[in-house]
Formats: sequence, C-alpha cells, structure tokens
Amino acid sequence: MHRALATAAMFKLFVSLVVFFTTQRFDPVLLVSCILMAISALLIRMIQEGEVGFVLVGLILLIDSIGLLLSFTTLSIIPVVSYMFFVIWDTQILMIFRQIQT
Repeated sequence: MHRALATAAMFKLFVSLVVFFTTQRFDPVLLVSCILMAISALLIRMIQEGEVGFVLVGLILLIDSIGLLLSFTTLSIIPVVSYMFFVIWDTQILMIFRQIQT
C-alpha cells in the first residue's frame, strides 16, 4: 500500500505543477497534500500498521476538502476540478484501507 501512496503523491505533485503552469497561481494546499501523502507513504512503510494509514489518508482527505472549498474562490475551473478528483480519489483510498483492515 505504501507504493500506491507514493505513486499517488507523485501524481498529485505532477497535477499541482500542471495547475500551476496553466493558471499561473501557486497552490500551497495542494503542495501540502502532496508532501503529506509522500510522508504518509514513508510512515506506512516503516510502521506497517493499517490504522496509521487510515488516519493519515483521512487527514489528507480533510486537507483536500479544505482546498476544494478554497478553490471555489478562484475564477478558474482547473483547481476546482483537480480538487474534486482528489477528494474522490482520497475517499477511494480510504475505502481500500477499510477493506484491508477487515
């Protein structure tokens, strides 16, 4: 699971760079989400506990939800769509963690 989170962190970083270059706006919430997901992948690799991953991905979901709410203040549709995608994606990761724990 740590490999999947590391891949997701790299994908989020790539999307944040695409959003930055298309909108010419730096999005610190998306960058924090990328960094937290990469740190979560490392922690899950070291600790190897499913509950820790569930809590960390829940925190990432909260950060992405805050980013979604903040992105509605911009006049660009690209950050809104990217945050919607990430909220759905984080929810799916939480569902996968839940299935692994049971």
